[in-house]
Amino acid sequence: MRTQDVPVLVVGGGPVGLSTGLFLAHWGVRPLVVEKRDSISAVPRASTSLRTLEVFRSIGLEPALTDVGWEGGAPMRTIFKDRGLGVTLHEGGLPERYSRMLETCSPVNPRLVLTHDQVQRLALDELRRRGGEVRFGARLVDLAPEADHVRARIADAATGEHWEVRAEYLIGADGANSGVRARLGITVPDREVISRPNTAFFRADLGPFLEEWGTHMCIVRNDAVYATLMSKNGRDQWSSHIMDHPGKPEGLADLTEAETIALLRAVIGDETIPIELHAVNAWEAAIGMASSFRAGRVFLAGDAAHVQSSAGGLGMNTGIQDGHNLAWKIAAVLRGEFTPVLLDTYEPERRAAAQASLAVSRRMHQGYLSLDGDPNQLYEKVAVDYLRGMMCYAYPPYDTAESDPLDDAVRPGHRFPHRWVDSAGTGRVSTLDLAGSRWTLFAGADVRRWRAASPGMDVRVHEFGTMDDAALVRPDGFVAWHGTTEESLRAALRGLGRS
Repeated sequence: MRTQDVPVLVVGGGPVGLSTGLFLAHWGVRPLVVEKRDSISAVPRASTSLRTLEVFRSIGLEPALTDVGWEGGAPMRTIFKDRGLGVTLHEGGLPERYSRMLETCSPVNPRLVLTHDQVQRLALDELRRRGGEVRFGARLVDLAPEADHVRARIADAATGEHWEVRAEYLIGADGANSGVRARLGITVPDREVISRPNTAFFRADLGPFLEEWGTHMCIVRNDAVYATLMSKNGRDQWSSHIMDHPGKPEGLADLTEAETIALLRAVIGDETIPIELHAVNAWEAAIGMASSFRAGRVFLAGDAAHVQSSAGGLGMNTGIQDGHNLAWKIAAVLRGEFTPVLLDTYEPERRAAAQASLAVSRRMHQGYLSLDGDPNQLYEKVAVDYLRGMMCYAYPPYDTAESDPLDDAVRPGHRFPHRWVDSAGTGRVSTLDLAGSRWTLFAGADVRRWRAASPGMDVRVHEFGTMDDAALVRPDGFVAWHGTTEESLRAALRGLGRS
């Protein structure tokens, strides 16, 4: 049996696995990504969040995002109707102070949308362009974590060939039923099923709905069905979570094509519009967290580490951000810039982020099921949770529940805030662009002093503000340190495992 040596093996070629591979390649690590399916998904399931778009933008993909994506409604903007083409009962969304914050807190257009299949295609193409390898139809058969590497056996579905992959690190991004997690003996002890919907993906021409709705998200309730109706391209591609209907059984139950079409007609409210059904599946919307995100040199990301319902729209996004957090750390350790102590920060940081994301999902799902009347009462309650779960979460030891997401000051453990600034030679740019995806120091004054405070590190230094303090921003855009003395800066780096 032949052996292939790679720095990192990523198991799972969905949006989380391919994005993680792309982030590794961006930071100079050429991974191998294996996926048991024979291709990427053609079904547009989940959609991107503002923070996820920021993450892709930080590695130079803004033109591709603009080219591939489309403009929908503001985050969380939803209308409630008796049928898609019927009467609007309510309009809901984040309170104005929160929606206004999302319009100004990032250089990214908050209405830009990419669907799960578009993310996969973009990540796959960019990963291969940057030197990574992706093998479809390749299934993990076994893995054996060892002290200085991980051995994995992979089977090729087309040829039947088995080969061994020897990797310095392995990342399990293989979904809610993760084989990697099972082989490590890691459980999801608090997994709770909160609903069993049927989700349909279809094509239908509903006319200029965006102009009427002002958003791409609709919830329909009538005597025949309770369901979502969500545009996937701003034109004619749709998905619908069919949450309830007369006669719906308690357990998982598949719908026939005829039953699905009938329910979708009840959702749309027009019997004459042709519906081209692409797929429909019954699934369990569950919320839960793995007991551990790591076993030695093996890490879990995305649904392998935490699962949540689609309510709030953060599941895929939280997983992509797992990979973003982990990739720069593995790259820094492989380059010898940091000791493996840095990798110990992955689980507590991403567990805190996932807890914030799951809290949104639980509250939104329960709110939708019990909704009666004006939905803005629900959005008022979940607004802070949504902002924290989507992009304003904080990493330990700074993840206090008291932090106000509307206060986007420079704070350790938080995403560095976006500000438009004038930069010599480039004009008006975002502070996030000045940081990019490298270690960056923002200093209020005495830039030379701070440049000398981090010897041996490739750190950009920018003058920012008028105070005497400084902030060190990590390659993932989070503030690693904020202070006034060089010694406290060096202490912060030592705590992260700076070698």
